[in-house]
Amino acid sequence: MKRMKLEKLPRDYIMSFFMRPGRVISPAAINEVFKTRPEISPADLGELEAFVARRINEANEENPYHGFGPVSAVRVRDILRTVNKSQNVIPGLESYIAELKSASVLNKAVKAKIAKTLSAFANNEGGYVFIGIEDDGEITGLPVELDIERFWNELSDVITRNFTPFFRWERSVVAIGETKIAVAYAYQAMEQPIMASADYADIVSGRIYFRYNRSVEAIRPGDMQRLLSLRDKRVASAAVAAASANAPAA
Repeated sequence: MKRMKLEKLPRDYIMSFFMRPGRVISPAAINEVFKTRPEISPADLGELEAFVARRINEANEENPYHGFGPVSAVRVRDILRTVNKSQNVIPGLESYIAELKSASVLNKAVKAKIAKTLSAFANNEGGYVFIGIEDDGEITGLPVELDIERFWNELSDVITRNFTPFFRWERSVVAIGETKIAVAYAYQAMEQPIMASADYADIVSGRIYFRYNRSVEAIRPGDMQRLLSLRDKRVASAAVAAASANAPAA
């Protein structure tokens, strides 16, 4: 974990390598390990590469559909806490980092709502849309007739055409017991705020969406100010770093 942090790897990427079913680790652990365990030396790059390769191989065996990361079977099952394969209800999951969607209807309006939700997560700290889980937590799964690759392509088209700048997201299909669900994850955007660039269904051009607890809303002034302040700090830091890199040696 120390070596990953020193290599400036994204937080979500780092955490994905340490999550297991039944194990809950706070993202704060990445910084805490430096503060509380200074005696532990960071791994070298060779050890890091070996660790990453081992965990990816483990995850590939578990979920050949999508390798390892936020939407891997290992990570998703841990989040859903479905240790018992007979469990078919996930109570209290929906939150500011998770949205549940029924897969009974996946029309234009639903795709727009999913795209809007992912953009709201990207404007906050990232988050999941679980498709095939009802609002009450019941896992109903995906319809057998659903062409999932076509659905992903259509959703990607909605996101690309209606939001700017581009934000990173991933998707997968995960088996929960005998049932399959679709999972989409939006990373926290590096270039916030993400803005709607066109009108589409209930997506309103020019609007910036943000995740508040269990709802997606137009961003509030205080949160908008915070996003712009953070963006200005990142730009200033990048400018200082670039100036330092280009400064002549003394």
